[in-house]
Amino acid sequence: MTKTRVIGDVHGLKYEFSLVLDNLPEDVTEVIQVGDMGVGFGQSDYWHESLDEKMMNVNGSWIRGNHDSPKMCRQMSSWIPDGTVRDDWFFCGGAWSIDHAWRTPNVSWWEDEELSYEEFNRIADVYVQTKPRVVVTHDFPTQAANELFFSEGKPFHGKGQYKTRTASALQVMFKFHQPELWCSGHWHFDADLVVDKTRFVCLNELSYVDVNRDNLELDFHPLWRPI
Repeated sequence: MTKTRVIGDVHGLKYEFSLVLDNLPEDVTEVIQVGDMGVGFGQSDYWHESLDEKMMNVNGSWIRGNHDSPKMCRQMSSWIPDGTVRDDWFFCGGAWSIDHAWRTPNVSWWEDEELSYEEFNRIADVYVQTKPRVVVTHDFPTQAANELFFSEGKPFHGKGQYKTRTASALQVMFKFHQPELWCSGHWHFDADLVVDKTRFVCLNELSYVDVNRDNLELDFHPLWRPI
């Protein structure tokens, strides 16, 4: 029995992130981080090199979020390219920034934070062909986000839900194939909910869950009470 540790947004908190990586249980043989690592926010080359080294030491890798420089991500060996499939796990990063108007282009916001329609079409083809058992993305499909965060009694109930290119594309993919487990971050809440045939898990900043790769049983380590 082996497990994969899936970790929420980091936002540049590399020391705190290191604490989550230190002293991993023997049965945790892989680490995946769900984006918003904080890559490209003016850190030194050493910051990025040491992150790559740290991830290599724990068999770790990560997808990009909307708060990661796409250009810098492509230069790092521990980054997982969008549309990657490993065994029966599928990975895709990126999302829309609700606060983009207050951010600085190419410093704290990037125009290509979301994939293009053409890129999503290519990735969707891979998704449909492989029909993964587990999906790791930074954002959620529109339907899942609505039920996790906007339905009655949830944290954003009564607020308008923005339609984004990423969530819409993921929704199309979800309708084609519903995996057993879908893990994301982005929303800064711990949440766990079954939507149709898929168990959706949202991880708060630096929260993590250990996933049994055989039966997909989950061992949660949230920073705050799950919603």
